[in-house]
Amino acid sequence: MQEMIDEGNVLLGKYHSKRDDWTVNYRVPLKTSRKLKTVWWQKAHDAGTHGTELLKKMLGQPGLFPFPKSLYAVRDCLAAVVRNRPNALIVDFFAGSGTTLHATCLLNAEDGGHRRSILVTNNEVSETLATKLYKQGIYQGAADFEKHGIFNEVTRPRCEAALRGTRPDGTPIPGKHLDSFGRAKGRPFSEGFEENLELFRIAYLDPDDVDLGQQFDAILPSLWLAAGGIGGREKDASKKPFSIPTASRYGVLFREAAFRKFKLEIAKRPEVTHVWLVTDSEEAFAEMRSVLPARLSVSMLYRDYLRNFRINTRQDL
Repeated sequence: MQEMIDEGNVLLGKYHSKRDDWTVNYRVPLKTSRKLKTVWWQKAHDAGTHGTELLKKMLGQPGLFPFPKSLYAVRDCLAAVVRNRPNALIVDFFAGSGTTLHATCLLNAEDGGHRRSILVTNNEVSETLATKLYKQGIYQGAADFEKHGIFNEVTRPRCEAALRGTRPDGTPIPGKHLDSFGRAKGRPFSEGFEENLELFRIAYLDPDDVDLGQQFDAILPSLWLAAGGIGGREKDASKKPFSIPTASRYGVLFREAAFRKFKLEIAKRPEVTHVWLVTDSEEAFAEMRSVLPARLSVSMLYRDYLRNFRINTRQDL
């Protein structure tokens, strides 16, 4: 109580003559958060109107994806975790129609955040359509088969439409997002969002080719993402002694003989967070790593990369 008095949070109220006492008031800070209920029921969370119908509006075609989630239900789920984390990275391993990316952009637009999202999906074709295509002699891997996959037909065009504000045919998406009161008076769909979109294809690589340094361009996006996916990537980088792209957060040393110059350039780039050193020598790697700034995450190529993707292998303890 004395601490509350010292802080000015205790106030003397009225005197009650009959009781011969005083009312003592104390301030209680307003809660800025509340516990979420386990069951939500809001019109904005309706998957029919704000999932199925919204997807139809964005792509200009009905029935491309079964039961997409409400954009606003996903936004509110994300907000429950990252509302106070404006730089959060959100990963969705079952991207579906791409609602997570759309919801992330909407959340950023509402509070000026810089949240990023990584979506992962296959290009599965529905069983019914796949059967029809098989009867026509069109099989998985063929262009006429793959164009009907979830990624090519739904995920990619929906994400592009959300950001650009236009349907796949180039026409503006009609209507507006819901505002905080659930009214269709929010951000126009045709306005799109400021976020960028980059697409990657995940494929198997021959580990021997990776170990020999013949697949650097293929693994570069993984390194770039590991460093935050910020800035650009340098083409044909492996042909140079080292690469530290402008505005990026990573650097790669390809020639040990160029380490001294590489180290000097890294010292000029305090924003760099990740460094990869291409060497076959554990001793050389340890020596180079020991003289680089301690703030850096330093890895050995291609040893560490191959270890990260090693599966179903026995490890002796």
